[in-house]
Amino acid sequence: VVVVSGETGCGKTTQLPQYILESEIEAARGATCSIICTQPRRISAISVSERVAAERGEKIGESVGYKVRLEGMRGRDTRLLFCTTGVLLRRLLVDRSLKGVTHVIVDEIHERGMNEDFLLIVLKDLLPRRPELRLVLMSATLNAEMFSSYFGGAPMIHIPGFTYPVRSRFLEDILEVTGHRLTPYNQIDDYGQEKSWKMQKQALRKRKSQIASVVEDAVKAADLRDYSPQTRDSLSCWNPDSIGFNLIENVLCHICQKERDGAVLVFMTGWDDINTLKDQLQSNPLLGDPSKVLLLACHGSMASSEQKLIFDKPEPGVRKIVLATNLAETSITINDVVFVVDCGKAKETSYDALNNTPCLLPTWISKASARQRRGRAGRVQSGECFHLYPQCVYNVFADYQLPELLRTPLQSLCLQIKSLRLGSISEFLSRALQSPESLS
Repeated sequence: VVVVSGETGCGKTTQLPQYILESEIEAARGATCSIICTQPRRISAISVSERVAAERGEKIGESVGYKVRLEGMRGRDTRLLFCTTGVLLRRLLVDRSLKGVTHVIVDEIHERGMNEDFLLIVLKDLLPRRPELRLVLMSATLNAEMFSSYFGGAPMIHIPGFTYPVRSRFLEDILEVTGHRLTPYNQIDDYGQEKSWKMQKQALRKRKSQIASVVEDAVKAADLRDYSPQTRDSLSCWNPDSIGFNLIENVLCHICQKERDGAVLVFMTGWDDINTLKDQLQSNPLLGDPSKVLLLACHGSMASSEQKLIFDKPEPGVRKIVLATNLAETSITINDVVFVVDCGKAKETSYDALNNTPCLLPTWISKASARQRRGRAGRVQSGECFHLYPQCVYNVFADYQLPELLRTPLQSLCLQIKSLRLGSISEFLSRALQSPESLS
């Protein structure tokens, strides 16, 4: 077992599997090796496999293939397969020992999705029965020690990645530079108002009030003496529950009119917000002009052919703006991004104790996620990140995201444990990296 950590974009996802494949070929084991590399999302499994095949001068489906739900491209000679974590778990249903597989690479383990944590327990139990199986864990953040100790002090390798410097601008700086004024009325539209009512009904009241009070306390305690009275007044009206479509539109107009060339990546919470913002931007005289701006969306539910458009370079004189969810944090790399607009939130599955159901709600991201988002702007030249929240709010973010295993209902996971015949549910889950409470 080896744990590899490396900055986003350092090449670990595309290069490391190829190094292993080349090493096996040189050792005359190329015909018998079988490397599986798991990705948390469909778009990353497909885009990475296509990139690796192109680097090897092949068509997809030859030595490199992919398999996602209801879609795949592989052949008799495929030795390196990129797939979603769920695909590998389904294979384990029929093939408990992963017969014929020589290497398993689990990518993006830092995201701590339920499937990834579940897979780690299964693989840890499998290793004593398959001592020749090689396991590589890859993380884009520097918390590799936890994964290393989980596998009995497995060796760690850190790959330094080069990124250009990125300047962070928080909400107070954005208001100062753009002159945009926040009022209680211009932060929310009819859609946002309706959504906020739904959120108030659905949200776990205790958790929501804790987060809201921490944010409010941070804003009250902030030292804003260096800023203009107009900026201080605007911040006093800032609504933490609002996504701020008008503010995003204002920031994008500022970038298009006053900043240098380069693509813009806007992080939104979900498909509804992306569509609402896209409609609003298309009605703007500047941002809705296709001869000046190319507006694209990136979401996991989109068709693969649509998702590929975000990687293409626009026509000369046209600025590309990509509206994406948190899948653009680490799963994919859009090379020409120079500006990032970060709303500071992402949708997470959590447990609604009031209705006894799981719910998908926007929550504040972690400091690690904010750093990942900022780093997307420094791929090809020095960049800028516009954070749509004050710096004092960033300072109270959690260091890392809470693992999905600790914040979601476990019914589906329990059924998977039973279908794989892995023994007692509570005993199995107690072997997790961070096990949930026995009561849950």
